[in-house]
Amino acid sequence: MIRAKKKTKKRKKIIGKVARYALGLLALALVVYLLYYYIRYYSYDEYKDYLSSYEYEEGADFIAIPEADPKVPGYELVAENDYLKLYTDTTTAIVAVYDKRNQNIIYTNPLDADEDSIANETNKRYLKSQFILNYFNKSRAAGVYDSFSMSVDRSQVRAENIDNGIRYIYDVGDHGTTTTGIVPTYFSSEKMEDVQSKLSEKDGATIRRYYVDSKDFPGLLELNGIALKNKKTIQKIQGLLEEIGFTQDDYYEQMELAGVEKVEGVSFIIPLEYRLEDDGIVVSIPTSEIKEFGEAKIYRIQLLRYMGAAGQDDKGYMVVPNGSGSIINFNNGKVNAADYSQYIYSIDPLADGMTQMEYTEKARLGLFGICKENSSILATIEDGETLATITAGIGGKYSTYNYAYTSFMLRIYDILSIFGSSGDSADMPIIVDDIYDCNLTVKYTLLTKENTGYSGIANYYRQRLLDEGVLTLKDTNDDIPFYYDIVGGVKETSFFLGTQYLSVNPVTTFEEAGDISDDLYAEGIKKQVMNYQGWFNGGYYHDVTDKVKIIRKLGGKSGLEELSKRVDSNGGSFYGDTSLQKVSYISKRYSGYQETSRYFGAGYYAWFANVNPTNLVKTATLGYKETGYYLVSPKFLPRYVNGFVKNINKLDISGISLRDLGDVLHSDQRRTNIISREEALDVVLAQFERLENTGKKLMISGGNEYSLKYASDIINVPLSDNRYFIVDESIPLYQMIIHGSIDYAGGVINFYDDIDRSELKLKLIEYGASPHYMFTKESANEMRYTGLHKYYSTKYELWKNEAVDMYKEVNKALGRVSGETMVNYEILQGGVKKVTYSNGVTFYINHTAEEVNADGVTIDAKSYEIR
Repeated sequence: MIRAKKKTKKRKKIIGKVARYALGLLALALVVYLLYYYIRYYSYDEYKDYLSSYEYEEGADFIAIPEADPKVPGYELVAENDYLKLYTDTTTAIVAVYDKRNQNIIYTNPLDADEDSIANETNKRYLKSQFILNYFNKSRAAGVYDSFSMSVDRSQVRAENIDNGIRYIYDVGDHGTTTTGIVPTYFSSEKMEDVQSKLSEKDGATIRRYYVDSKDFPGLLELNGIALKNKKTIQKIQGLLEEIGFTQDDYYEQMELAGVEKVEGVSFIIPLEYRLEDDGIVVSIPTSEIKEFGEAKIYRIQLLRYMGAAGQDDKGYMVVPNGSGSIINFNNGKVNAADYSQYIYSIDPLADGMTQMEYTEKARLGLFGICKENSSILATIEDGETLATITAGIGGKYSTYNYAYTSFMLRIYDILSIFGSSGDSADMPIIVDDIYDCNLTVKYTLLTKENTGYSGIANYYRQRLLDEGVLTLKDTNDDIPFYYDIVGGVKETSFFLGTQYLSVNPVTTFEEAGDISDDLYAEGIKKQVMNYQGWFNGGYYHDVTDKVKIIRKLGGKSGLEELSKRVDSNGGSFYGDTSLQKVSYISKRYSGYQETSRYFGAGYYAWFANVNPTNLVKTATLGYKETGYYLVSPKFLPRYVNGFVKNINKLDISGISLRDLGDVLHSDQRRTNIISREEALDVVLAQFERLENTGKKLMISGGNEYSLKYASDIINVPLSDNRYFIVDESIPLYQMIIHGSIDYAGGVINFYDDIDRSELKLKLIEYGASPHYMFTKESANEMRYTGLHKYYSTKYELWKNEAVDMYKEVNKALGRVSGETMVNYEILQGGVKKVTYSNGVTFYINHTAEEVNADGVTIDAKSYEIR
């Protein structure tokens, strides 16, 4: 009995000790996990190393430069360089730039705004304003302030000298927010006596006569009802009070005696800077110096809406970065059309709606132009382009002026619907607290006669990019590239003992892709560019890139490296495709909760997929979960680029194809750590540097302007514009800038069902673009039940003959100019274009169904001629 009790007691001790050890281990595991969680997600801040900053220059009281013979009458000289003179009128805050080379003058605002025959009072104020603010007030109602009526016209603007320029500081707002100005409705007897003592006896008696003993507030004097309703009487009293230095603070001091609290009006302090720089003027708004009062929040600023605007008698057009590029003729009569307006690099996905109403070509360039007969203005967004929208409108609608300008989103906002409410009250704006810190900057370059028109704009800007090292000219003319995507591995649903799982279907192995390359070479295509998609981490919809595991079914590491060598030996370039910003929903090593960008309002993940054909919502996987994707927060992007770089350096392949890094740019609006799109751009540029330092060539899809510096090849460039009604002509502005430096191609031709092949050939020749196809060894039926079911016709054998013929015809034309710049593009008549290259070769392209004679050259229908 005693022995049994001892055994039981001993057993309990052992159990207790084991339990304590288990609890200790559990606590240790929890601590380790929390530490891991903290280090991996919360303390990881490598992205901060890449963020840029700017300095704010302190100004001095404005002193104009003395000048005996001003080139702009009535204006004061601010600064001067070899090309330009900068003038201003401090009473209107209008700035003028005088061009010494041709004696042209451009103004920030039209000088005859008040005489405009079309503009109403509001638009006349806009014509006289240097900027227009859109804001939300304390109650989250939207409002608009223009700089003329809310600052300049109230004498609430002052000027400062800055290096080589001028800064205007605008106090924008109505500081006389009370109906009686600074005239208190209530006065204490003591303050009234003080006021009277400072006035003459007559004026003292006059002001006292307007006040009676208050019935509601014993001991106070109250403005009588007759005086309160008489505007002239109020003005008379205010004049007397201002004479003795009575202030707004004195007003509120008296009103508070009657329990009337001080209400701060909506107002803003906005600095606007102008600096001469070579042949242009740099205009900037340092957002760090913007101040907001009255609990109002600015969300957009329209900058210099009428800078260089063209009037009714001017001939010319505006150039906008609409897809490949567009022109909008001055006074084109389309007064019922909406203004052209497009976000640079498309709208931030975190600011966009959840429905896809239309598919449009993105604006890939941060620039626009205003082209008159003998001169042009090129506007380039130097800083803040990710927050910018370019807008252009014609004369005859709001005023007699044709205009183009930049707007900047200073903070993002979401609209939340309130259940149980209806009408306007059902939607409430949720606004980011702080303005994005950025030196919003636009440079207006004054182009002379040799660079007029859109061709001149392209030539000037190309040369600037060459001088800055963004572009590098080729040194020879050679065959153009033939671009083709190869689909390797793709996820498909498989079953094992009745259990469903995803396996990799090897649609085209590395060896089979090499056979396609060899066959194309045998057909005479000696400069080919292969973009192999779906080669690692599970295929096309691959896992995150912190690790790189090459798919064995395709041929493994040795097969991949051998494929790269085969393509290289055939005179081509091999690129392995990867997606760095879009992470498949089925990724196993990714935390959607922690690492995904979020919306500001409700904090939802930035998660997208296909467009649902029934409701147009952009989150439909349509039965294939892998097609859904998260947008990686810029905070965590360096982690996955670091992992990819580490692994790609171990592979002997010639190039990397970036599916989204040069195409998609998004912010992270997570409330605890907001990363603006400008900051995201800093992070993305740093990742391009990391990838370039691998020594491998980079292929970019889409080709946003910030990616040009790093691109060896670009695919999926825009070969047309969006046919907005206000637009008059499509032009190859994008192509004119990069041709001769970077080889490029448009979208995949396999899926151009609605374009005649002869017309497509002419389009490629006109835009200097190479053909681009997609191939698989197996039939597209192999992908019918995969996330790539949209690729319905890709089998190489089916497309080979067309692809080879298309390439040879286009190469026959473009091979002689592949290393040349496109120096001139002319629209001779409807459907007939003339393209001239730097070596003198000229193409005449006839898109019409009839023979045409142009410049003495006969061009057959649906054909082209070379001279």
